[in-house]
Amino acid sequence: MAKSANGKGRKPPAPTGIEQLDKLYEQESCSIEEYVRAASEYVRRSRELGAGPKKAGQIRLSNALGRALIGELRQQLPNLKHAVVGERKVSGALRTVSADVSEIHPIDGLRLAVELKPINLAVGRAIWNRFGDIRTFAVNLHLKFPFCVVGGVLAIPTYEEAGTPEALTAEQEEADDEPTAGGDAEPQQVPATAPQPTVTRRSTRHLIERAVARLMRAGGRKTEGDAPHLLEGIAVVVYDPDTGMIDPELPPATSGLRWGEFIDLLALAYKSRFEE
Repeated sequence: MAKSANGKGRKPPAPTGIEQLDKLYEQESCSIEEYVRAASEYVRRSRELGAGPKKAGQIRLSNALGRALIGELRQQLPNLKHAVVGERKVSGALRTVSADVSEIHPIDGLRLAVELKPINLAVGRAIWNRFGDIRTFAVNLHLKFPFCVVGGVLAIPTYEEAGTPEALTAEQEEADDEPTAGGDAEPQQVPATAPQPTVTRRSTRHLIERAVARLMRAGGRKTEGDAPHLLEGIAVVVYDPDTGMIDPELPPATSGLRWGEFIDLLALAYKSRFEE
């Protein structure tokens, strides 16, 4: 069963032990700023968490991001009544996929589908997989539902930890598909007897800049006749885990990839196709 837009349609995942993140899941609404603060806390404290709480944290964060998206879209689209947050199976032209945010209208069928791809820890290994995921998601759905408004969201911290056993485990986890509430096989753990290396940080800004340049060419689908591999809107939410705030420079303004621009693009496409 798909989760409803207020997050109450499914049994919540286990607590993570991070109070800010656990409370966020229970709120009726969520802003993008609240999501970023919770994601920042998750990144800063990820080394405290075992595999189960990490997976629960990823589920909680994805749900919060979806609720933030729906909340802002409904400010511009008050008739967006059938949208839900949570994985819902959709049959595309190539294969069945799970849409993280979606609207299936009783008359039109699939009107809205958004792929959420937060990259919490292993940015270097995951960012290009996520880029490919949203492009595949778009072509798969547009070939079957050419009028559908398709979006993609990447949320990326400005640094990642390197060298620690936790970072190595995160690389393995996030190089695979996103976890689901059903639970996947537990990732291999670094042996407890392994030497404990010094925690180091490396900036992800150069990776984000490269991804932004490619993602700018992947958006901009304005009509149902445009290429199916393009998306109506893409957001790249870049945040500093130390401050818990959205980066003011990445992506650059007018790139079409900042959160507010993304919301506007989705709303504009939706209005032009489905509102009388």
